Amino acid sequence: MAENLQMPAISNPDENAGPRILGAVATVTALAFILVIKRFYVRIVMIHNVGWDDALMALTMITSLVGFGFVVAQVYHGAGQHRGELDDATYSRGMKLNFIAQPIYLFAICFVKLSVGASLLRIATTKFYRYLILFIMGFMLFYTIGCFFTIIFQCADIRVIWDPAVPSICWDTKTLQALSYLNVSLNAATDLLFAVIIPTPMLWKLNVHRRTRITLIGILGLGVFACAAAFVKVGYLINYGRNGDFLWDSRDITIWTATELNIGIIAGSLPCLRPLFRRFLGSTYGKRSLKSATTATTPAHGTMKGSKWKSLGSLYDRGG
Repeated sequence: MAENLQMPAISNPDENAGPRILGAVATVTALAFILVIKRFYVRIVMIHNVGWDDALMALTMITSLVGFGFVVAQVYHGAGQHRGELDDATYSRGMKLNFIAQPIYLFAICFVKLSVGASLLRIATTKFYRYLILFIMGFMLFYTIGCFFTIIFQCADIRVIWDPAVPSICWDTKTLQALSYLNVSLNAATDLLFAVIIPTPMLWKLNVHRRTRITLIGILGLGVFACAAAFVKVGYLINYGRNGDFLWDSRDITIWTATELNIGIIAGSLPCLRPLFRRFLGSTYGKRSLKSATTATTPAHGTMKGSKWKSLGSLYDRGG
């Protein structure tokens, strides 16, 4: 444990990353919101099939919007500016808002992974895949709860985060950084598992048109970009708070945290839009793919039950 220490305030009035924070976070959040709206249009209007994955994605999007609201408030209260440019009251409010936003985005990233996992459960063809996906989902949920308590109890009196005058002791900076690196690593690992490692062999063994398999694997693989965003964030965690300039140091962490989350939302929603793409682009390959899937009786890698074909169609290929 280490006592909170005050450092000389850094000042540079020419540096203000607030507009960049707002622009970046607003862009990825808006794109994710548009795709989630389209996702629910497909599920409710076109194919009439809403599942737990949709409910979890709706929860994720709501949490993302709440997080964006806190980002806006943070920028208004000094996020992206140096400590020396802010009066004590503004700085204190900015730090408090930054602190509140952390668990919001923490749970949002967990929710999007649970949504993708629930989507994969729709098309899981064996008990092995189902148990593996459920295990990862359960692990992520309990791990996220553990991280939440880590954030809450990192200091004996958490008010010291936004009010340096409060006497308190906090965990050592190196310990907090190590926990941050662990969190990023586990998030990246689950991104790879749900985007590539699990769906690739699972979808490749299904008796659907090869182009359909490649398309779906490619779309789900977009989740790798969320993994990349998580690793980019690591570079900014290294120097976070080193000089006591927290609201300035948090600028890129905020941007890449929001990017990681909303790319996950986008990657998790795009596969559901295939019926919409087919309707507006006039594509017929999806229908041929579904026809070849539903009429086959002896798949090369085993037979899927009719209910599984219905799940596959509901998830990716119905409504057109």
